[in-house]
Amino acid sequence: MSANDFIRRIDVNLGRYVASGDRVAAELLLAGNGDPVVDQGVSGIGGVPAPDGAPSGLRAVLTAYATSGLAEAVAVLGTVRDEGLAVRDRVQLACLASVWYRSWGDVDRSAACARRAVAEGRGLDAASRAAGHRAMALHAGHTGDEALGDEHRRLALDLAPSGHPALLGLMTSLYRARHAIDREEFGVALTEAEVGVRLCRTGGHLGLEPFALSVGADAKSRAGRLDDALVDAVHAARLRETTGVRHDEAYGLLVLGAVHRRRRDFGQARAALEAAAKELPPGPAARALDAAIHGELGRVVVADDPVLARQHVQSAVAGADGAGRAAALLARAWVALVCGDTGTAMADGEEARLIAERREQPATGAEAMELLGLVAVDPRAAAALFEQARLGYRAVGDRPGEARVRTVAAAERGATGSRTARSEEETLRHRGVSLAPGVADALTVVARRTPLIAVLCLGGFRVLRAGSGIAPNEWQSKKARDLLKILVSARGRPVPRSRLMELLWPGQSPAAGGSRLSVQLSTLRRVLDPDRRIQHASLIDADRSAVAVNLDLVHVDVERFLIAASDACAAHRHGDAAADELLVAAEALYVGEFMPDDPYTDWTQELRDEAQTAYVSVLRARVTRSSDVDQRVSCLLRILRCDSYDEEAHMELVRVLRGAGRHGEARRRYRFYARCMQEIGVAPAAPHEWAPEPA
Repeated sequence: MSANDFIRRIDVNLGRYVASGDRVAAELLLAGNGDPVVDQGVSGIGGVPAPDGAPSGLRAVLTAYATSGLAEAVAVLGTVRDEGLAVRDRVQLACLASVWYRSWGDVDRSAACARRAVAEGRGLDAASRAAGHRAMALHAGHTGDEALGDEHRRLALDLAPSGHPALLGLMTSLYRARHAIDREEFGVALTEAEVGVRLCRTGGHLGLEPFALSVGADAKSRAGRLDDALVDAVHAARLRETTGVRHDEAYGLLVLGAVHRRRRDFGQARAALEAAAKELPPGPAARALDAAIHGELGRVVVADDPVLARQHVQSAVAGADGAGRAAALLARAWVALVCGDTGTAMADGEEARLIAERREQPATGAEAMELLGLVAVDPRAAAALFEQARLGYRAVGDRPGEARVRTVAAAERGATGSRTARSEEETLRHRGVSLAPGVADALTVVARRTPLIAVLCLGGFRVLRAGSGIAPNEWQSKKARDLLKILVSARGRPVPRSRLMELLWPGQSPAAGGSRLSVQLSTLRRVLDPDRRIQHASLIDADRSAVAVNLDLVHVDVERFLIAASDACAAHRHGDAAADELLVAAEALYVGEFMPDDPYTDWTQELRDEAQTAYVSVLRARVTRSSDVDQRVSCLLRILRCDSYDEEAHMELVRVLRGAGRHGEARRRYRFYARCMQEIGVAPAAPHEWAPEPA
């Protein structure tokens, strides 16, 4: 039996391994020298007798692969010497060695073997030359060099048209899909993956179909087609189970886990990813896969075990390179941000952004900017980053990514309940995305941003500690509660101790008042932070002359409203397209007047008036911008509830009602207006003096 006959008989057995989903066997089959021969008498690679003239080293490596796997084959390959072999046999050994080394993760040696096979095969028969070109085409497919791969694939098919062309086309499509995913060209990846699935079915290579389905699921998931991705990933898992295909199981489970993570189902994601970690193949080629699994696991276990999550993402960054490094950095950044480590999040997010920019990865860049928007201090800078993130997701067709960014941006500017925010949340639900916090991503970060201390003054006075209300009996003293009210009313400005003593204990001597104030300050600090969670600063700043509330640490609803109202009205004045949404969001924050329980205290009046004036300004802007009659009427009525003597609002309301043909309502509102004006000694304008609102 010649060496060529030996290889032909090996082809039969490799074909059986291909049927079991073994991609290494598929590449070995393609790298073979000669056409396949059907020989049912061969029971396995290890059972092929050593033919006269067949290279014993080649047989030893093939036998090691068949009986013990890739690790043993590579070990045996390292002992094989090709000195003294015939040129044809050296070419054959180089072709197969290229596959083994690459599958093990030694890309440089794989490339050298493929180049040697092409160079030494130039003077040989067509079959040997074709084998060298197929080996080079396979190597180019793994490295993403499509031009080189196409050139060598064409040369191979010209020389040996019957040398497994369908299988070569299948493997080419699958590897092109993988590289298109790395380049974030998800449309190309989906097309190639679908071709791969079709070739698996038409060419009879059903053992490779689970891998092809997983590649397609990966591309669909990254493009935001989460429901379709889940269907393909689950189908791939079921095919592996029913057919007994064990190859590429770690990759399939990683894809399934990543799909669940993007759907924010952290329980299912964790189960799939932990199973993937157990199925990792040996060898350096699995390093990138291992890093990806660690990165995804860190993001899904952070809610249950932050320490373990940080260990996972640290391993991910240590093991990742190339296309996977930015993803690993983002995993570590999200986990850090959820755990409160803003510095690490900012550094890793910025590095990931730069990598994405250099590698032209729009989706990765979008996620990096989404994260950087959450750590930005300047609200305008954050808004710009969120907009860039939204455009990046749009560029790859990721609609859930767009919806998430819009939802997060709305929450950051206090517009959680706006129409746009509600619409985007509905989009996420429709796409199968859970809104419950859990995985390390932007939605969880926003959900967890509950301030340690929140003081609610609009519509009533309440103090929340870590999101829960402080019970009345915890205050121990009404004076401590009143002290906080006074400090909040001062809007963070220092209040002289003498003024505080005068307000809390009028008529007391300075000595007695000073002692009492010190006691109430201690009580207030103890109530606000009983566990002393804040170590680097004080919630209440005090020196020998004055006391102030630290608004950097204490969240006050009226302050948030005044900022939102100012931004919204400025957007309205400048014709900003976002003005309508900002006005709606600002209005929603005003849930009632400031400190209604203390209507007669001098120290609440100034801020009460300022908040109400800002609220009325927001309502007037909404009236000006709206074309909806009912909405305008509603805003004008709310203005009049704030001030029933607002003549401008009265007159505008009557005009709007008359213009809409609602004359009965207009007459009633005019009579009410006239009574109000008479109460304050102002002559009401006659109805005929007003131009009606255009219909």
